[in-house]
Amino acid sequence: MFFLTIIGDYFTWHYSTALLSFVRIYKNLCWFLTQLFSIPQLSMSLLAPYKRMTQRRGSLFDIEAWMGFFAINLMSRLLGFFIRMVIISIGVFSLITLSIGAVATYALWLIAPFLMVFCFTFGVYLLF
Repeated sequence: MFFLTIIGDYFTWHYSTALLSFVRIYKNLCWFLTQLFSIPQLSMSLLAPYKRMTQRRGSLFDIEAWMGFFAINLMSRLLGFFIRMVIISIGVFSLITLSIGAVATYALWLIAPFLMVFCFTFGVYLLF
């Protein structure tokens, strides 16, 4: 009789407390990956110069100084854009991979007790 109460308690834990914990852990992992790759911060500063490397503008009437200012600042912003996009892309890919793994783990978690009973029953069947 004690065995049946343990089984009932296990199923109660498995399908209520553990599932809520699983969702909480998934949300924490999503937050962690978002912060690890700084996705919101990088998105806000997407067109900022790379490492604030800029050149001051020279004389307004010196075309060579103005073109150098424009070229250096443009290259710095493009480099910053591409580096930030790579990091954001890796972060989004990590979040997608986490989500796919979470769905697969969640589905496996839901069928695990029945799968265990099936495997045990099939093993006993194979013995006889």
